[in-house]
Formats: sequence, C-alpha cells, structure tokens
Amino acid sequence: MNPLKLRPEDCSAFGQLVLQYLQDNPQTNMSQLAKQVHISRAGLGWICLKRSGPDEETAKRISEVIGADLREVARLVHENKVENLSNLGGLNYVAKVNGNRVKRLIPVSDALAGLNSLYQAFHQVTRSVSLAEKPSEFQIYKQSFELLKAHLLKPKQRASKHSDSFNSPDQN
Repeated sequence: MNPLKLRPEDCSAFGQLVLQYLQDNPQTNMSQLAKQVHISRAGLGWICLKRSGPDEETAKRISEVIGADLREVARLVHENKVENLSNLGGLNYVAKVNGNRVKRLIPVSDALAGLNSLYQAFHQVTRSVSLAEKPSEFQIYKQSFELLKAHLLKPKQRASKHSDSFNSPDQN
C-alpha cells in the first residue's frame, strides 16, 4: 500500500522508481525513506510528482538509499523537465530561414533524443578530465538540459524576447 497515497500516474518516472522501491520493500514506508534521505515526507512526495523533481544532492541521497544508479536517476529527472516543458507548450524551435520566421513544435520524443545526445556529447568531451574535476552525471544532464532549453527550445513567452545563434525573429 502506498502510504502517501501517491498515484503512479501522477508521478514522474523518478517518482515511480521511488514508489517501486517502497512496494518492493514493505518494511520501509515513505516517512522512513524521507528520514533516511534527510527530507520531509511531504518533500519526498512532492519531488516524486511529474511537475517536480529532486536537486542533485537529494537525488544522490535517494539513489544511495534505494540502490538506484545516479546516472539513471539524473536521466529520469531531466527527461521529466523536458516533458514538463512540452506540457507547457515550450518545445518550439524558432529561427529565421531565408528571411522568414520559422516556428515549429518539437515532438517530445525528438527533444528527449536531443537531451540524451547532448549528454553523450558532454560525457565524451569530459572523458579526459580528471575525476576530481569532472562534473557529476547529474551536472552533465543539467548542462545538457539547460543548453537544449536555451538554444534549441523556445517557450512561447521567451521566443520573442531572446536572440540567439539560431537567428531568432528578433535578429534582423
């Protein structure tokens, strides 16, 4: 039984991972798990929802407790951010092509593929960086998401406010 009454359909893939852990470990409830990761029960419930997600430190603590791979957790958290952008209508490619303004809705599957491609590129670039200086998997996913959001995906409210290297409509 789900002690916080979270419905799996309301949870992100990360949240579903947490719920699966609780289901597989009935000796642990949501309050106990929250205490182990040093957050409130309500906080743990909140970050399991689709509209939310953990920060890196919380994700790391949860991953350690539930035995999940932090790279997988980082991927799930950042893919959820892309899905949230999609739900807000923010997966738009905006550019000037041959002098004409082009705005196209990007399918969420393409945006997710882009996120993971950027992650792979950053991961490749940082291969030769020493372990002490190398960003964490979560940080690499975060950088990938921020780059994707800033340069390729233009939410409706930002499309006309920012210019970028893709010749947004503001550039003449």
